[in-house]
Amino acid sequence: MQHLRYTQKGLTLVELMIALVLGLLITAAAVHLFFTGQMGFTMQKGMSEVQDNGNFGLRFLTYEIRKANYGQVNIINDRLTHGGIVITSAQSPVVPTSGDLAFNATNIPVNISRNIPNTEVVPVSQSGMPSNIELVSAESSQPAQAGMSDQLVMQFYADTQGVDCEGNNYDAGRYIVQRFFLRKDANANIQKEPHDALVLACEAGWYTRNSTQILKKFNNKQTVFGATNGEILMHRVDHFHYLLGISNDDNTAQQRYISIEDYKKLNVYPRPRINSIQVGLLVRSSENVGQNQAISPHQEFEVLDQKVKLKKAQKTVATKFIRQVITQTIAIRNGMSVMDSAEGL
Repeated sequence: MQHLRYTQKGLTLVELMIALVLGLLITAAAVHLFFTGQMGFTMQKGMSEVQDNGNFGLRFLTYEIRKANYGQVNIINDRLTHGGIVITSAQSPVVPTSGDLAFNATNIPVNISRNIPNTEVVPVSQSGMPSNIELVSAESSQPAQAGMSDQLVMQFYADTQGVDCEGNNYDAGRYIVQRFFLRKDANANIQKEPHDALVLACEAGWYTRNSTQILKKFNNKQTVFGATNGEILMHRVDHFHYLLGISNDDNTAQQRYISIEDYKKLNVYPRPRINSIQVGLLVRSSENVGQNQAISPHQEFEVLDQKVKLKKAQKTVATKFIRQVITQTIAIRNGMSVMDSAEGL
């Protein structure tokens, strides 16, 4: 009986090595495609988040600021009682050294009625609020200066019932005051935040002609305006800055945009009329985008008249975020009229 002999052959070592290398190359390509797609997804998600947050917040902010000066027909400046932009109060009269010497801190006209005495702290438009940026000097040899965000305080007369920026109902016949400012987010996970987790918030209050305080509703109780953190309008805002559009009283010359602090430094009485406001915000995504090399921690941004960059991180966090500057120019109600009435509410 004849036996059949089978010969069994396998891969040589060289063939095995070639197969392993090819497999590793294919796996590496697949992993690279996966991480590239994941990075692209997180970038798109971050950009979408910034745009959604920015568009919603800026739209709401613009809507509220456009109410400023409702119920007034006078030229808007730092001396108009009940005027649309709150710059002066009995506690912060900002008296110039030139002009009518009969005026002093106790009798000069201010934006908030003097029925509310100087013993009451009334928030006004100013700089000096929290920020995550440094100002970039035009001269590279100059050290960076710590940046400060602005606070914008505006008011209007409510001839009908309505809802303020905090969602509280108000009655007709009141002056509604609203302030926009940056503050820390108390609910943020600070361990994952390289900088302060800042938000744009709004606080609202009200007063009448005979009021001696500006009041507001907080936790279903009545308290004083300026004493609470307000409601969040936008998450993750690194910087908030605005400029006042001013001109001469005839609105025919000297038209320019200046900061709130530069406006206060003008040594004239009264200071120029305010026609409009330019708002600028540096916003970022809440979700990080990993270690994307396309995002530089030293990137510079233009926020209106300021060139800024992020200040040094407070803690080391191996993640980066999408950032974008958004701006809007807002005309103030009755501010652009060439012919103004001397009578107001």
